[in-house]
Amino acid sequence: MSFAKKVIVAIDFTNEIKNLYSDMKEMSFLGNSEIHFVHVANTVTYSFVFSDMPLVYPVEDDRREIEKNTIENLQKLASKVLPTGFSGKASHHCFFSENPKQTFVDYANEKNADLVIIAARERRGIFESSFAHYVEKHTKSNVLLVKHH
Repeated sequence: MSFAKKVIVAIDFTNEIKNLYSDMKEMSFLGNSEIHFVHVANTVTYSFVFSDMPLVYPVEDDRREIEKNTIENLQKLASKVLPTGFSGKASHHCFFSENPKQTFVDYANEKNADLVIIAARERRGIFESSFAHYVEKHTKSNVLLVKHH
């Protein structure tokens, strides 16, 4: 299907992604897609009264190890959730940001994604402050929610 040539999958490594194991495997329309598995790690900046230099956590040295482990976990996840007979291209990305929602939206818009897939927590709708709601409101892409069962 032409609406899913380039797909961005938001991964936050919570229990909600377990639904992707069964649901994405059945999405045969993704068989030839370019699929980007994306995790955005939250950063926090601390400022100290006695210092002009803020501390951003995780620190740069830790980020390399976090990124390496995250990419490995995204690769493992992708091998479990890609549709049977997948012949497209899969890539794995880890970003760091104080605003993960906006960083994810920026990436999806920059890549001109046709479809964004998000595992949502809420069964009866989406909270206005949720990641899924923010992405739906700010991305140019179609958004597919995989609801938590």
